[in-house]
Amino acid sequence: MIRGNLAVRQLAALVFTSGDLYPASAGRPVDAEEGITRQREAQARRFDGWPGYQAEVSFKLEFSCGTSTRVLGGRLDGLLERDGATLIEEFKCTSVLPDQADSVDRGQAWLYAGLHACRAAQDDERTGSSYEISVVYIDAETREERSFTEHASTSEALDFLSWALLCYVARIERHQERTAARDAWNADLAFPMPAYRPSQQAIARRVYRTLTTSGNLLLEAPTGSGKSLAVLYPAVRAQQKDAQIFFLTSRNAGARAALEASAQIDSQPAHLITLEITAKEKICFVEGMPCDPERCPYAAGYYDRAPAAVNELLQRGYGDRAAVEDVARTHEVCPFELSLDTARWADLIVGDYNYLLDPVVRLQRFGGHDELHVLIDEAHQLSARVSDMLSVSLTRRSVRGAADTGHAALARRVASIDRALLKLRREGGQGESEVSDPASLNRAVSRFLEAAAGEDQLLTLYPELTDLYFEAWRWQRSDAWLDDDVSAVLLNASGRQIEVTRLCLDPSRYIAQTLDEYGGVVRFSGTVTPMPLYQRLHGAATGEAERAQSPFQQEQTLVLAVDDIPTFYRQREQGLERLARMIEALAATRPGRYLVAVPSYEYLQQVAAACHPDLICHVQTPGMTRTQTDDVLREFACRDKGILFIVSGGILGESVDFTASALCGVVLVGLGLPPPSLSRDLVAAHFDETEGDGWGQMVAYAQPALVKNVQAAGRLIRSPTDFGVICLVDPRFTSRDVQRFFPGHWTPQRASARDVPALAASFWQGVV
Repeated sequence: MIRGNLAVRQLAALVFTSGDLYPASAGRPVDAEEGITRQREAQARRFDGWPGYQAEVSFKLEFSCGTSTRVLGGRLDGLLERDGATLIEEFKCTSVLPDQADSVDRGQAWLYAGLHACRAAQDDERTGSSYEISVVYIDAETREERSFTEHASTSEALDFLSWALLCYVARIERHQERTAARDAWNADLAFPMPAYRPSQQAIARRVYRTLTTSGNLLLEAPTGSGKSLAVLYPAVRAQQKDAQIFFLTSRNAGARAALEASAQIDSQPAHLITLEITAKEKICFVEGMPCDPERCPYAAGYYDRAPAAVNELLQRGYGDRAAVEDVARTHEVCPFELSLDTARWADLIVGDYNYLLDPVVRLQRFGGHDELHVLIDEAHQLSARVSDMLSVSLTRRSVRGAADTGHAALARRVASIDRALLKLRREGGQGESEVSDPASLNRAVSRFLEAAAGEDQLLTLYPELTDLYFEAWRWQRSDAWLDDDVSAVLLNASGRQIEVTRLCLDPSRYIAQTLDEYGGVVRFSGTVTPMPLYQRLHGAATGEAERAQSPFQQEQTLVLAVDDIPTFYRQREQGLERLARMIEALAATRPGRYLVAVPSYEYLQQVAAACHPDLICHVQTPGMTRTQTDDVLREFACRDKGILFIVSGGILGESVDFTASALCGVVLVGLGLPPPSLSRDLVAAHFDETEGDGWGQMVAYAQPALVKNVQAAGRLIRSPTDFGVICLVDPRFTSRDVQRFFPGHWTPQRASARDVPALAASFWQGVV
């Protein structure tokens, strides 16, 4: 929501926005600096010809809003007080002069007329009985002006201002009444379960303290400890007045856990407004996601129907994806934009990392929101995800796709980008190489974008330029978020294909700066050991960190480090037979469900094929849809025994709760180190240089591998009554450097494959 003082433009946008979502383009966007220059030129012409003309006239008006006083303020572009009338001018710079004034631009000018009339009345001045209210559009290229002028009396201007403020105040007061009722409810809110799980109460207290003091906490809470509820419950308790909660997650399963926790906290729902934001490409109703009112009925007239849709979704209280889609269809509005507009008023927003952290797609309406509490689930993925968001690429595929454009001038600019790419390939050769000086490519990109900027409806008329345009735009924009000391430029050439990437080596500075805009921040995961590593990766090396006491006992898990089965790529085949027999023998010691995680699909198929055909196997395959994944899990759960073969780090290895199909054991095959690459070697070199020897290998190779393994193993013990066996099959699992990533309640012991059945049988004999 709009918090604190109110800008005139904000009020105009809130009250007067109407018409289509994504209206037909009015030409290229005009750079802010260019717009200011044209505006000042127009003001200077008036200074010369109109005695008494004033520019940049400030207005402020205090008004009551609920229990508080707020200030409406802004600067009017042009004012001329003369006999009989007062001229109000608002300038807008554009690349195409419109046929009519925009509703928000018009509303803004009328609001200034009302503010002027109000000031005159307060000062007991007589400045004329009428107003000329003019919105003046200036062509950025030709400097031609087109004005849309209306006339109003003083009383009409005052009535317009009063009506707009009434609309705003009514909406804010309704929101304040609801949040006051929410605050009264959450003051006595009890934990929604009959009792806390072990460590849940301690987690809740620590999170509450962090959020109420606007701290930044890294929290490790074991998988299965109920951390989603333990984190969200105190966040709701800490919520007051305009505070909001943004629950960021990296996977759909994480979003479901947050939504389920919200439903537990407010089961009606009657007090807490929860909203899920789903990616546009997943929730769009129209094939191809055209975002064009002429092709999408949900975009045409969106702003005329959106207020009623937002109100209905708020009244429902629980706005998961299904609810958003249902309301959007009922009111015929875009479901993605509906979720964004409703988020302004929601208490809890659940969505992907990128809505706050991606420099291109982040929701600007939440920028600088110091009353927004940010809960970051699966924090072990935070650094890698943000690094991907900050990295940008240019591909020759997009260049070649744009080469046949019918726009002659831009075709020449496309050709210059192609020449720059070919020049880099000549210098770097085939394969991967680091680019020391991309200046020629940068110049070619800049000239292409400059030429494109002068074209109206460019991508509509020349759709073949779309891919290249957005790659080039993001490449140029990356200067704003990637400093030279934390980035490198890489060339990857394979035959005629060329890709140049500006790689983010270390996103920690960006993460820290972005999260500093908000109130309390809690980054939590079941896998952020060693904690100093993750604090450094998140830009919080001196920040607070806490490890919740494990609710599980060492006796619940037998952890075996099997060191005599080769898992290196060139030795895998000779170890397949022993590995398959070990899996079969382990499953025979305690009939039930087992999870086997393997580093790659190829290796996974080999291991599954080597097992006895009588063994009940469920195998993850490449490209499985969400429905197919759910079908595999359902089939696995409905049987009393069987083995689920998965790829480490995939959707089935993280954020899947096997409570309904409890596991007896997990077998992790291979350390799964990422294959060597120039990009990882550059990351390693950066961290060795900034943090010392050993950090590079840990960040670039060990951490991505170990976190996948520990996450998969975390599927085993989900409650104090669960018991099971973890087999870590790779000689490197016995290394101290590797074991520093293990959870504290693990006590791994070295074993041979031959010893596994006897050790497992002995373990199960001790389980009551």
